[in-house]
Amino acid sequence: MEKKWTYCAVYSIIQIQFVRGVWGKGLNAGEDVYAVPGSDVNMTCQKQLKSLLVQTQWSKVTDKMNLIALRHFEYNITIWTLLLRNVSSSLSGKYECSFTLFPEGIWTKTYNLLIQTPVTQDEWSSNHTIEIEINQTLEIPCFQNNSSEISPEFTFTWLVEDNGAQETLIQDHHISSSTSFKDRMKLCADHRLCLSPVQIHDEGRKFSCQVRLRPGKILRSSTTVKVFAKPEIPMIVENSTMNVLGERTFTCSLKNVFPKASLTWFIDGRFLQGEEEGINITNEERKGKNGFLELKSVLTRMHGSEPTQSNNLTIWCMALSPVPGNKMWNTSSEKITFSIGSVNAPTTEPLPSVTDSPLRTPPSPANSVSPTSKNVFMLLYFP
Repeated sequence: MEKKWTYCAVYSIIQIQFVRGVWGKGLNAGEDVYAVPGSDVNMTCQKQLKSLLVQTQWSKVTDKMNLIALRHFEYNITIWTLLLRNVSSSLSGKYECSFTLFPEGIWTKTYNLLIQTPVTQDEWSSNHTIEIEINQTLEIPCFQNNSSEISPEFTFTWLVEDNGAQETLIQDHHISSSTSFKDRMKLCADHRLCLSPVQIHDEGRKFSCQVRLRPGKILRSSTTVKVFAKPEIPMIVENSTMNVLGERTFTCSLKNVFPKASLTWFIDGRFLQGEEEGINITNEERKGKNGFLELKSVLTRMHGSEPTQSNNLTIWCMALSPVPGNKMWNTSSEKITFSIGSVNAPTTEPLPSVTDSPLRTPPSPANSVSPTSKNVFMLLYFP
């Protein structure tokens, strides 16, 4: 009976304080809680009590207070946890925990529950390709054309995907100490990922920037790297001896190739198909330990297979290598002039050039201009 009278007295005093409007409400800053659909969420209310606890309650805040749980206590408690199981997007929103104390007043804490639901493909992801030469510095923007607009309060992560495995590179300005890229990688301005030098093994790797927005939205931008080796000049040599059948054999080789290139042959300005009578061409391709390709083409010419008005013939080979920008780099070897029973020294320097698109047929040397040194280049455009 004495306990009942005590509770009634306290309750009456509380009501009086409400009527007088002198009871304060202690607020606690809201806290964001992120969760994925189907997970369990714990939200805890904790308060060091110095006075009498009258009641505590959990509510969901919409346009009004929706009561979830209410409890009156005979003994003081300091922790009360709300557990939500198997959450879905319908449970997202604000949740408020309150402690009613006497004579302090009402103390509250607010949680903002953010359910990270998937959004449509067009909204959150974009895919790009960057082409670059080996040994250059690669800069990948977090989001194309708008990296500077990303608010600094958003969290972001740089990831790399290679052969189906994904690895974290950078998490909120901190470079992972376990990544194999740490010696070649840094975070540049506007959240850009800088990688230097680019290596052949970076071919096909996908670098992704993931930005976590509020409320519970994730944006991803993925960039696939396509690497190219700077084309070299093909080398041509002739076997030092001619067999009894009068066959002459020439070898054209090209090193440090990536990606694939092709070798073609010319005799006196005429492109050789390799299917002509008296002409035999064999091609070989080998991959070195460093990942680069090495090409070799061997041309064998039977004696008397080339009708000509002169006893001298000029032979050379040409390499067509892809370069960034959907172009082909055209480099020619030195030219060898030979006659029956003799071989002359190379007559001209190599001729490199660039074309706008992959060539269907090799260019005619008649349209080329012989340079005076190896450092002279020209642009050739083909209809």
